[in-house]
Amino acid sequence: MRRPRGLIAFTIAVSALLLLSLELPAQTMSPEVKKVGEVFACQCGSCNNQVSVCPMLNCSSATPLREEIAGKLKQGMNEQQIIDAFVAKYGKAILSAPPTRGVDLAAWALPFVMLLLGFIVVFVIIRTWLQPKRAEPAGATVDVPIPEAYQKQIDRELKNFD
Repeated sequence: MRRPRGLIAFTIAVSALLLLSLELPAQTMSPEVKKVGEVFACQCGSCNNQVSVCPMLNCSSATPLREEIAGKLKQGMNEQQIIDAFVAKYGKAILSAPPTRGVDLAAWALPFVMLLLGFIVVFVIIRTWLQPKRAEPAGATVDVPIPEAYQKQIDRELKNFD
């Protein structure tokens, strides 16, 4: 009996989804490791995820970092001690978000400041576009001195006009 191609493709797709959704033993971690891992960024350079959620199987960065976190937790270190140790070892680049103190606070505040400045610039530009143009009144005259020769001619013509 011959199976339709659609059924075979469907069976393969469902099987692949089931295999991918299974949690592999190497990828399981304790809630404590996961909580501490949320503070750190994966350093593999391709995923830009936190260590606790890096999806790469046997990631060259996340897997050793998870093991190191688990080892430090077994030694009795608390979360802050682990964070301090990792920052001392790897630098601030290991953190998934910059600290909210000192000069690093600028990394949090600067985007909001720039967004506010952008809104102000857009507001000013739109306001100037929507302001009506100031036009001279219809009956306004400009006092420009008339040369004397022309003034005499105007006076003569006005006398002769009557």
